[in-house]
Amino acid sequence: MVLRADSVRMVRVTLSDGAVAVYTDHDDGTTSGLPVVLLHGLTQQQQYWGPVLARLPGRRVIAVDQRGHGEASGPQVTPQSDFSIPRIAQDVIEVLDQAGVSEAVVVGHSWGASVALHTAAAFPNRVRAAILIDGGLFGPRHLVASGRSAQDVREALRPPALGIPEPALWEAIAAGDLSAYWSEDIRRALAPTFRVDELGRAFTRLGMERHMAVLDGLFDYDPVPDITATTRPTWVVLCEPGAPDPSDGSSSTDAAGSVADAWLDARREAIELLGSAFYLQRWSGADHDVPLQWPALVAGLVETVLEHPGNRGETE
Repeated sequence: MVLRADSVRMVRVTLSDGAVAVYTDHDDGTTSGLPVVLLHGLTQQQQYWGPVLARLPGRRVIAVDQRGHGEASGPQVTPQSDFSIPRIAQDVIEVLDQAGVSEAVVVGHSWGASVALHTAAAFPNRVRAAILIDGGLFGPRHLVASGRSAQDVREALRPPALGIPEPALWEAIAAGDLSAYWSEDIRRALAPTFRVDELGRAFTRLGMERHMAVLDGLFDYDPVPDITATTRPTWVVLCEPGAPDPSDGSSSTDAAGSVADAWLDARREAIELLGSAFYLQRWSGADHDVPLQWPALVAGLVETVLEHPGNRGETE
């Protein structure tokens, strides 16, 4: 899904360390306001933002396939590539340079929110404002700090290997957290996340080894210095789908519940650190994949930031 078929340009960028990023520039020369950069989460790709992008007419939008993801998942990016958050933030700056953009509003979801936060903190002259959607303020290192071993946390966050028939994949996704909102638009947004082999089995394009390498980069990232250093206006969206239902058998005494409790503790601690540059929003009923669940709400927030990008915390 694109703004206008004649306004889309896909660009492949060879980055300064030899890796690759790919971005799609939605701009026909008549758009207004600051450009918007969209950064997807771990395993995803730029088309994840399709439902949001469709609701941003008249805006220049740069949607990025970050290294190892989507169209940037080629052999130039290996599990040994640098997936540290500072390196990925540098990728964003190199994409802006390639696109001829001096300053932008940077929007990140999940892992992409960590990238957006560091980009805003490290390159304040290139980021007019940032939006962090359900991520960025805390990460796996907080689970280790809560008393778990790094190896245990790493394994707890390891995704399923997939390798299942493609129809079964889509049945499982459609029956998951987005079941009440499922549509062909969502399926189209998620389709480039996966590849299907000659036997009809579905896998992520990122792959398990690169997935774990990205996760290791998150382990090494401490957002606290960036939270305290950020001067650019930064909107933080916390998705709050609701409390677990005790009738479903979930309990904070099991491994999954214990990890969830640790995430909540880390989030509370991070919120206490937020200074005057931050706008905090709690979206009750929102799932983690809120750009797919409520794309109009996400697009509305982006429009609000574009209209009022610098109301607090900034230095000139």
